[in-house]
Amino acid sequence: MRYGSISLALLCLYASNSFAALEVITSSEQQTLNKIENEYDIDSLLINVNDKFSQLNKKAYDVEGLKKTIASEQLRYDALIDGLPDAIRSKTSLPDTYKQIEESVILVDELTQKAEEDSKRLESEKVEILSEYEKINKQRASKSQQLFKLKTDITNRLIADLSKSSSTLPVNINGSTECSKYQTIAACLKESQSSIVSNTRNESPFLNDKSVLLSYEVIDANMNMRGDLNYKVAMKFKPSYNNKIDEMLNEKLGLKSAMVTLVSNVPADWFVNGVKIGTGKKLFHEIPLGKHGILASYQNQDQSSVENIEGNGVFNYKFSNVTPAKKPASKPSVVVAEVPKGILKPSAKPTQQPAEQKPKAKYTLFSDQTSIKLSDDNAKKTSSDKGYEYFMGVSPATKKQNIEFTNEPIEK
Repeated sequence: MRYGSISLALLCLYASNSFAALEVITSSEQQTLNKIENEYDIDSLLINVNDKFSQLNKKAYDVEGLKKTIASEQLRYDALIDGLPDAIRSKTSLPDTYKQIEESVILVDELTQKAEEDSKRLESEKVEILSEYEKINKQRASKSQQLFKLKTDITNRLIADLSKSSSTLPVNINGSTECSKYQTIAACLKESQSSIVSNTRNESPFLNDKSVLLSYEVIDANMNMRGDLNYKVAMKFKPSYNNKIDEMLNEKLGLKSAMVTLVSNVPADWFVNGVKIGTGKKLFHEIPLGKHGILASYQNQDQSSVENIEGNGVFNYKFSNVTPAKKPASKPSVVVAEVPKGILKPSAKPTQQPAEQKPKAKYTLFSDQTSIKLSDDNAKKTSSDKGYEYFMGVSPATKKQNIEFTNEPIEK
């Protein structure tokens, strides 16, 4: 079958003389929409803050380069220290070696200070950028609230007008179809009626498959010798508010997502459709319209639900039998060395504490708190009440110092 164009009023509903034409969006509602769009220029704000965030990432990459340079210079310093005994023995290259060691120490200090300053500056910029994102999210939420209010007003108006007993939707169709050349025009039109009505219901936003057909009249029809039938049909339906109108409004108003507020009595981990979106007692999250699985997790307890998101909303998940978080036990202080080379000797004999396993001592190298763990043998030498003493290549001047440096027992 072939069907011609269907002259439908997609945005306007013409009813009887009892009331004026109905529209999906009236001119005054369109003006309100334009005002909201002009008031909240979210796109330009996002472009601006995204540019700032891109520059921040570039600066962070430069800081990482500084840290790599520091690490490389630390290795060069280690190599110079390892070669220092040979330089002392040869005596010829000793001044140059000392000079290189001094330059390396100064360079590491300068680069470390610069990396620390740049990191602090980046952290401050990051806080400002996140603050701008938060402001944009608040504006987006405010815009969504106004748009959803406008949609509610439009929906209430349409439902009120379409539910009136006098509301009808007239539809005039000029179309054509192929019939058997042995059929009569009346028989062919009768056979095509159900398809014509079904296609009309699918095309109009005011109709669905349950819309009542009030009248159906063939105005004109003619068929040639090949069986091609041209017709003109006038119909009337009882219109209704349905999903097609709702989808049109969402598209027109830009309501493809909504801002939801997730609230709990504890700082829970929040997941939407299996993806973690954050942790806290109260979170704001933008989510596409439709059904979504929301889950809150805290201390091996879960609260979850499947929600049909049709607009901004608040979802509460309360946990019971919650035990307060325990304060972390105080750990023994760990002494860190800033110098990359040295001989580690305990200042006193370690106390025996077999019941408690001591943490490994850490060797802090850089400003970003990157640490290297010492060997187990050195770690076992830690003392709970006294720190380490570091002897950096100093030769003992007396027998007493030799005993203290090497920790050898005094011969009796």
